[in-house]
Amino acid sequence: MMQLFKKANMNHQLHINSVLSDLELINTSINTSDILLDVYDIFEKDKNTPGLILLKEGRFYGLLSKVKFFEIMSKQFMYDVYSKRKVEYLFEEDTSEKYLVLCDSTSIIVATNEALKRPESDIFEPIIVTTQSDEYRLLDFYQLLAAQNEIQIVMNEMLKQANEFKKEVLAIAAHDLRNPIGAILGYSDLMLNIDEVEQIKEYALDIHSSAGQMLDLVNSFLVSAINDSIEFELEFSSFDIANLISSVIKDFEYTAEKKKQKIRFESQRFSIDVTSDRLKVKEIIENLLSNAIKYSEENKEINISLLKKDHIIEIGVEDQGPGFSDADLKKVFGKFQRLSARPTSNESSIGLGLFTTKKIVDKLNGSIDIESQPGIGSTFRVNLPVIML
Repeated sequence: MMQLFKKANMNHQLHINSVLSDLELINTSINTSDILLDVYDIFEKDKNTPGLILLKEGRFYGLLSKVKFFEIMSKQFMYDVYSKRKVEYLFEEDTSEKYLVLCDSTSIIVATNEALKRPESDIFEPIIVTTQSDEYRLLDFYQLLAAQNEIQIVMNEMLKQANEFKKEVLAIAAHDLRNPIGAILGYSDLMLNIDEVEQIKEYALDIHSSAGQMLDLVNSFLVSAINDSIEFELEFSSFDIANLISSVIKDFEYTAEKKKQKIRFESQRFSIDVTSDRLKVKEIIENLLSNAIKYSEENKEINISLLKKDHIIEIGVEDQGPGFSDADLKKVFGKFQRLSARPTSNESSIGLGLFTTKKIVDKLNGSIDIESQPGIGSTFRVNLPVIML
């Protein structure tokens, strides 16, 4: 007789993508050639065992449910007649096709739905779970329901957070969109009452600027929503990171020139080929450079540096902005954080740039640090592990 009582313990919290292998799977089996008295012994020793996996000549044969076993054996004369007979006397034929059998990679949500579809007479039966090594385990139906309930609680909490997020987004959007919309309405109203072409042109530029602020705000919300709703996958490729930084700087030259700012780039080498996620690295540089321009006054310098340290690339972005207070530093990477410093030319900012940057850096197994002196400026240093070519 084969008796295995190992259980896979569930030591971590379940989430909506949890699968059956995350639960406590029971490995208890018996040969169909063993006598029924042995079944009593097994259930007596482990009262939590919901049933037994039946093996015939070492191969899976079916399931002997604890509930159905005692239901049969409690009938008149059954114990006296069958207790010393082989287990197979309870079954007329191969039972392997009669039970719910799921692989251990099946999600708990799907497994629960399948279990509840069974006939009413089998609804409380254990579920048979196959492992990746083609072994069979049992899962108690009530444990599956408890797991489903835990996942439902997690889902309810996620829905609650999503609702709070929606309220927060609407509040910020209402606040930050009000000013540019008001400016657009005001300038367009003035344009209706003047005939001077130069004056109309000036107001049109102001309208264009206000509309750009609104577009930046909407784009920021969209990027944040995408990053939050999708667990993005990294796509590695080989590229010249020095060239990538130069191209980003070129994209921001016009924005910096409008504030009479100068962007300086210093690299250890003219060309540094690496392997990483090019688009995500670019997004990091764009976010840090955008913030440096946005929070620095006119006629200031922004310095970008690139260093290679073994298999680590360090990107530094230094500004001459207002710096961060101690209170700011504690929440600088949070979502929708309102810090003490404000953009110097009425640019839009909803507190998502550094939050997104930190999320990408973490995904790339890197680190980001801040050196800051209030009133003097700040330096962001991003260290990323890369494959050097």
